[in-house]
Amino acid sequence: MLLLALSGCKLIDQTTFAPAPEAAPVVAATPAPVAPRIDPRTPLLVIDYATANPDYEGVLGYAVRAAEARDRNVQFDVVALAPSAEQMVGAQVQAAGVMRNLMANRVPSGRIHLGLLSDPALTANQVRVYVR
Repeated sequence: MLLLALSGCKLIDQTTFAPAPEAAPVVAATPAPVAPRIDPRTPLLVIDYATANPDYEGVLGYAVRAAEARDRNVQFDVVALAPSAEQMVGAQVQAAGVMRNLMANRVPSGRIHLGLLSDPALTANQVRVYVR
């Protein structure tokens, strides 16, 4: 009977009280940098300010009429993009000019939304007009 009771026992030695070996540290792979997308939507119009005072008024008027033909209450996002922080003030002024032109095309100010972003991939300011 005593032999049967000791069969489930283990002898105590140095390995019983020794700490478990440390696991090797896991090194997480750093993800590759992803280029940010400014806006996944396709713009209705892109106004590039690589040349001073681009002539966009006629094209903008046509685009507004085409968008309103599909939806009379369409809303417009006017997003200024600048390649650097130093050029953001100029981009804001340019976006405000596009907004005034939209209002001259009888778009109520409540349907126009302004935005400002930085995109270092650009070489000059841009104003993009999107529809919602």
